[in-house]
This record gives sequence, structure tokens and C-alpha cells, in this order.
Amino acid sequence: MRKFLLPMLVCFYVSTQAQQSSATLRQKAFVLSRFLQKNHYHPLVWNDTSSAMLYDKWLEHLDDEKLFLTKNNIAVLNLYKTKLDDELNGKEWNFFKISTDIYYKQLLKVDSIIKVITAKPYDFSKPDNIEWPGKEYAADDNALYRRWVQYLKWQLLNKVAEKLSNDKKELTAQLPSDFVQLESTVRQQQKKMELGYLQNLIADPATFISEQNDAYLTSIAWCYDPHTEYMNLHEKNEFETEMSASEYTVGCDLTENEKGEKVIGYLQPGGSAWVSGKLHKDDVLLKIKINNIETDAEDASLEELEAMLSGSSQDEVEITVRTKAGVVNTVKLNKDKISDEENVVKSYVVHGNKNIGYINLPGFYSRETDKENGVANFNGCANDVSKEIVKLKKDTIAGLIIDLRSNGGGSMWEAMQLAGIFIDIGPVASVKDRDGKVHFLKDPNRGTIYDGPLMILVNGASASASEFTSAALQDYNRALIVGGTTYGKGTAQIVMPLDTGIISSNRKYEDFVKVTEEKFYRINGSTTQWQGVIPDISLPDLYDNDNYKEKANKSALQPDQSKAGMYHPLPSLPIEELKIKSAQRVSNNTYYNEIKEFNKWVRSNYNGRTIPLQWPTYIVHYKEITDKFSQLSDDETKKGSVSLVITNNSFDKETVVTSSQKSKEINDTYLKYLKTDRTLEESYLIMMDWINK
Repeated sequence: MRKFLLPMLVCFYVSTQAQQSSATLRQKAFVLSRFLQKNHYHPLVWNDTSSAMLYDKWLEHLDDEKLFLTKNNIAVLNLYKTKLDDELNGKEWNFFKISTDIYYKQLLKVDSIIKVITAKPYDFSKPDNIEWPGKEYAADDNALYRRWVQYLKWQLLNKVAEKLSNDKKELTAQLPSDFVQLESTVRQQQKKMELGYLQNLIADPATFISEQNDAYLTSIAWCYDPHTEYMNLHEKNEFETEMSASEYTVGCDLTENEKGEKVIGYLQPGGSAWVSGKLHKDDVLLKIKINNIETDAEDASLEELEAMLSGSSQDEVEITVRTKAGVVNTVKLNKDKISDEENVVKSYVVHGNKNIGYINLPGFYSRETDKENGVANFNGCANDVSKEIVKLKKDTIAGLIIDLRSNGGGSMWEAMQLAGIFIDIGPVASVKDRDGKVHFLKDPNRGTIYDGPLMILVNGASASASEFTSAALQDYNRALIVGGTTYGKGTAQIVMPLDTGIISSNRKYEDFVKVTEEKFYRINGSTTQWQGVIPDISLPDLYDNDNYKEKANKSALQPDQSKAGMYHPLPSLPIEELKIKSAQRVSNNTYYNEIKEFNKWVRSNYNGRTIPLQWPTYIVHYKEITDKFSQLSDDETKKGSVSLVITNNSFDKETVVTSSQKSKEINDTYLKYLKTDRTLEESYLIMMDWINK
């Protein structure tokens, strides 16, 4: 009896906690909806349709992989699907408590299920398979148990195959001779990982309810658009740190996504993770290797993993991540602290018949340099890029490539500044507020720092501020835009205290909202929202799939038109001629053809696939997938020889000579990476076609 009494008491305590916090959450939700009605660019009409959108978003938060809730649970929750608008408008407030009660009970149930399943070896003797992702919730608790059996068997087979592959052992249909031992080891690892994840959720009922409160408020905010977000004080401070180039980390911060995976949450401008060019926000961390000792991310806590990436030790650090496109990258990093803000942005020279400058900018950051006097001096990435261009001019560059691939945005002020250094005078964009008023943003500085051929590289992960800059330079015919169609975020946000009255600087706020207050538009009146920036010359892109982009979000604001600005574009660029020559090269390029095939394969599997759960058939499935990804590896031996000769600029060459051995190794690693970059190679060839016209 006692073993049943404890879970019942815990569930009762959670329910009590939810009941006690219900009034506070209800008030915050009411204030949040009123705040957004007052401040959001396009206030949402709360009705049955928007209620259903909030309901679906909340269920996605609770159980997006359909591993916890059952159809019986959903039947109870479905009664509220079109009533959440009524709750926000002051009627009975029941859904949150009911949903969290059910969710918590199911978490406890799954905790018990995992303990039972992992207590003995899995049975692989009979043919079986799992449909992933699951299209429907499990019918009942028995079906949920069965789903977890299948899920854990799949994950175990995958782990065993990965281990054999990493140990350079051949994968065949024959069961490995040491499979029994491997199965036992991996099963215990699974037990530790899965139960650890659940315990992080349910161990402290008060924290559980607090986190669900915040998540529900965030779900409400999401309904207005994907970039409007409720923030507690800690989250607000973290967000402001991300927008700055101030030193807070040694290279990258980690966080967890909704699946409990460890992911990169923030890259410090100028840090080795930033400089590598191969790591990006939301990449999933798979493992960390230090002094030849490898740690799987799922086997360590977030704190343990961050400790491995911090400190001033000179130990060699190697991390392996999986990108949004599913490609696995392994990157070497140093643990030196960032001491020279002048070197946040670095430039390089691509040598050939003519020298071409290259600058990689992973994000738009700013610096507030005079906080003591309360004066914001925005001296950020645009200024840093300008300094690098000055250096590059000493190498007599005939053209300049600025790489904004996978640049997720940041400071819009810096985006405006960056576009402005290449445009003499005139508007660079416009913004429209909720009242329909249009305000044109002008180049803040007369004159240009560079007037030669300019190319901007983008891909499907280039968003927001990077789209702002690319669109402005494209509209002026000032730059050739090359790569993949961008993400499609044409909105601007501001962080404000959650207050529907007059905001007071003397009041200490604990709740904040990052709210979309404006849309920005191209100078010609069109928008990047939803549709992105379409390159002048398209190249096959790993982030081509629309499921990664703005338009995949049901709450995304729709594209529209605004007023066109008065501006004087430069003469048209020879796009068609350059496009034809590039297309001929790309069509014969094995790497680009592999990307096309990979994207086709991803689209065909996006809505689900059948995974066999016996070793002989699973290995066929595993090898098919790993072969697809390995073809796209950044490993030089797999990509083939690239004919680029790339060096530091002349000024930085002298600095590298006197730097530490570790810094030299990092620099050499990045140069090697650039020399195997197929897109950079094709961009250089396009630039040569352009210059030699």
C-alpha cells in the first residue's frame, strides 16, 4: 500500500500547488493578454480559432513527441479546446490546473514504465517497428507502455550501432558477438538518462508548477507571433546578454530544448565557438572530448557540461553537435577567455588571380560602452566590420564577401549601420507600427567605406537583421546576394515590463515581454516577412526546407506591402550572365548534387518514417541514414579538394606570429575549414566572373 501512497500524495501536493498558484497565473495571463492587445503590432482576436491555437501550442509543449499523454487524457483536455479564450476573458479558470495535473500524473506513470522496461534485457527476437514521429497519442496506458518499449529499443539499437561505428567496427546484419554486454551497458545508460530527465521535471513540485506557469504564459504570447515571448527576470537578463559583445562566457553557453537535449543557447562574439564558424544557436550538443576522454551529452548534467567548456585551462576541447539540418559537425575549441574585443570580427584574404576579402559575421551585436553615465554608445559589429575592411584594403582586394549564413540576427541598429557603410546616402528600410504609420530608416552616416564589388552570402538560417541588411543592399543593387532563400523574419521586437499602465523606472519588475512592435520593410515596399530574401544567385542549401523557417509557425504574421521609399539604386548588376555560369558549375558539382538529394530525402521523411526494431533490418536503415549525412560531412577528405588559397589579412598575420600556440592552432583550424567550404569556393568563382566581365 505504501508504494502507491507516495505517488498519490505527490500528485495531491502538485495539484494543491497548481491550485494555489492558479490565481496568480490567471492574473498574469489576464494582464499579459491586455498588455499584448495594447502593445503588439497585430493584436490577436481571442475567439474559438485562437483558443484552438493556444491549446495546440500547449499540448506541443507538454508532449510534442506523444510519449506521455494518452487518448484518454486528450479526451478530457479536448473539452477546453475552444474555451481558452473565455478563460482569458474572465470566465472559469480550469484548463491549466487540469492539464498540469494530468501531465504530472503521466510523468510519474512513465517514470514507473521506464523502470520496469529497463530492469531486464529487451526482447529483439520478434519483428517489430516504430512509426516516428508518432501521428497519434497512445490509445491507453497499455499502448503507452508498448510505445515506450518500442522507443527504448530503437534508441538502444541506435546507440549500439553508433558505438560500433565510432570504434571503426564493420556494421553487418549479423548480431555483434558482444551484443549482450553492449545491450546491458546501453540499457543502464538509457535508464539513467530518461529517469534523470523526468526527475528534473517532477522532483520539486513547486518548481514544476512555476516552470509550467511560465511556459503557459509563453504559449499565450506565441499565439500573437513566434517572436513574442513572456520572460521572467532571469530570462530577460540572459536575452540582453545575447545582444551584447560583453564578456560573460568563454565561448558558448548551453541550455536545454523542450526535448531535454542540451543545445547551444548563446555564442559569445569573438569566442572560439563564434570564430569557428561551424557552431550556431540551437545546435544539439552530442559529446565533448577533452584529453581524449569523451563524454556523451546525455550522460552528463548541464552544469557538468558547461564546466567542461569553461575555465582558463589549455586542455584541448572538441565538441560534436547536430545542426537543425541534421548534419553532425565536430569542432575544436580553446578555453581562453576573450580579452580583445577589437578582434570579435576577423577578415581573411582569398588569393587567386585577384585577392578577394572575406568576413564572416555570425550575429549582429552591439556594445554599450558608457554605462556609468547612462549613455548608450552603440559601437558594435558594423564598426568592427569597418575596421576589418580597412585592414583588407592593404591587401589590395578586388572584391569583398561578407558571410551572413546562419546569422540569426540581433541588433537592428547594427544592421542599419552595416548596410549604411556600403551606401552613400538614402533610406535603407522602413518600419510600420500597429497604427499603420510608416517611418523610413535612413543611412545614419554619409559616405561609404568600400565601393568595390560586394557579395553577401546567406542561407535558410539567415534571419532578421541579416535579412534587413541583405535586402537593403539588394534593393540598391549594391551587393550580389548569393546562397539560399533566407528564414523570413521581417519583424522587430522590444523587451518591456509586463505592465498595462504607465511603466515606472523606479519599480522593480519581475515579469517582462519581448513583444513584436513593428514590421520592417524593404525600401521598395515589399517585405522579408514569411518569404525571406531570395538570392540573386541561388546555391543548394541545407536549410532549404520550409519546415525550418518562419512560415512553418502557425502564428507567424502574414506578408504584406508598405510604402516604397525614395531612393536611387545603382546600375543593375549582371545577374543573369553570372547566374548561368554558376548554374553550369553547380550542376556538375558532386557536393551540390548531394545537397539536392539530401533535401529531397528530408522532405520525403519529414512527416514520419517506419523504423525496424530487429538488428539485421535496423542496420540497413541505420546505414542508409548515416550514409546520407556522411556525404555532407565537412571533413576535407569527403568533400574533396577545394582550390582556395586563404590566409589571414596582412595586418593579422603579424598578430598571429606573436600569439599563443593554442591561438595559432585555432587560427589554422579555421583557415583549414574555410579552404574546404564549397559555397565559399563557388562564391569566389562568381566574384571572378563578375570582376573579369
